Amino acid sequence: MPIYVAGINHQTTSLDLRGRLAISTDELADALCNLQASVPTVEEAAILSTCNRVEVHAYSKENEVASLLAWLAQYRNVAIDELEDHVYLYTDDEAVSHSIRVAAGLDSQILGEPQVQGQFKQAYRIARERGLLSKELGLVENFALQTAKRIRSETQIGAEPVSVAYATITMARQIYVSFAEKSVLLIGAGSNIRLISEYLKDAGATRFTIANRTRATAEKLAESLNADVIELSEIGPALHRFDIVVSSTAATDLIVTTEMLAEATKIRRHKTMFVADLAVPRDVEASARELDDIYLYTVDELSKIIAESMDRRKAVLSEAERLVAEGVHCYQQKRRLQVSSSLLASYRSEVDSIRQLSLSAAEKKLAAG
Repeated sequence: MPIYVAGINHQTTSLDLRGRLAISTDELADALCNLQASVPTVEEAAILSTCNRVEVHAYSKENEVASLLAWLAQYRNVAIDELEDHVYLYTDDEAVSHSIRVAAGLDSQILGEPQVQGQFKQAYRIARERGLLSKELGLVENFALQTAKRIRSETQIGAEPVSVAYATITMARQIYVSFAEKSVLLIGAGSNIRLISEYLKDAGATRFTIANRTRATAEKLAESLNADVIELSEIGPALHRFDIVVSSTAATDLIVTTEMLAEATKIRRHKTMFVADLAVPRDVEASARELDDIYLYTVDELSKIIAESMDRRKAVLSEAERLVAEGVHCYQQKRRLQVSSSLLASYRSEVDSIRQLSLSAAEKKLAAG
C-alpha cells in the first residue's frame, strides 16, 4: 500500500467535526513537521484542509493508516473513536483517481468549484517546502493538476456560476464589459462580501469603498483592497459615485431605499447601476427594480441562476469522469516507467558492485602470483 489518501469530507462528517479537525494554511507547515516526527515511516506526505475536507495524502512502504488517523485525532484533540466511523481510505490508483477528482472540484459540495484547485496546489507546495514531497506524491500532484486543468478547459464544468458570489459577478459582467474603471460599493464585510471582493479584484476592479456597521471590520477588509471606508449613514449622499453596489448584512431595516437610488440616478444622469442584494431580510428596497437604469438582483434570483447552472454542470459530469480515468491511466504508465527505471538503476548498481568485487579478487590473486 505505497500511496494512499485518508480523510473526511462534507459527505462523511458534520460541519462541526470538520471544523474541529481543520488545519489552517498557517498551521500546515508545523502540522507536517509534527506528522513526520510522530509517524517517521511515512516517507512523503501532504495535508489538504478546506471547508469541505481534511485529508492526508501519503506514501509509505508500511501500512500506516492507523498511525495517521491516531496522529490526526491527537493533533486536533479529537477522540479516535469519534473519527474512525467517518474516515474514507483510498489506495494506489483509487487514491490517484480521488486526488484528481478533488483537484478538479468533482468531489466538492459545489460541483466544479474552482477554489479547491488552488488549495490543492498550495497543500502540495507546502509539503515540498518541508521536504515531504518527492517523486511518488510529486507524480500524483502532477497528474492531478494536469487532469484538473484539462477538465476545466475541455468541459463546461466550470462555465456556470455555482455560488451566490460567483453568480453576482456573472450577472454584473452582462452589464459591464470591464470592471477596470467601475467604482464598487460593498455594504457589509462578511464571507459573501469578502469572496465577491476577491472575484471583482481578479476581474480587474480597483476602486472599492466599504460600508459596514463595525468600522474596524471594514478597515481590515479595506487593507487588502486598498479601499475607502464610509459609515452606513454616508451611503445615501455617496451612492451616485458607484457603478456596482453589493450588499450583504444582517441588518433588520433597509439600508438602501428606492428614494436613495432614484436620487443617485438623477445625479449620475441615468448611467447604469448594478445592485445585488444578498441579504435576508432585504438590504435594498424591492421597488427599486422599477427604476430605469437600476439592475437589481436579489439572493433568490441569484440562487435560481445557480440551480440552473448546477443542472448544466451535472450534464457534463460523465465527460469529466472520462478525463479522470484517462488521467489515472497516464499516471499508471508513467509510474511503471518510473519503477522500471528505478529497478534498472538498482540492477546496474548491483552489477557494478559484483564487477568491482570480482576485479578486487582478481587483483589480489595476481598480486599473490
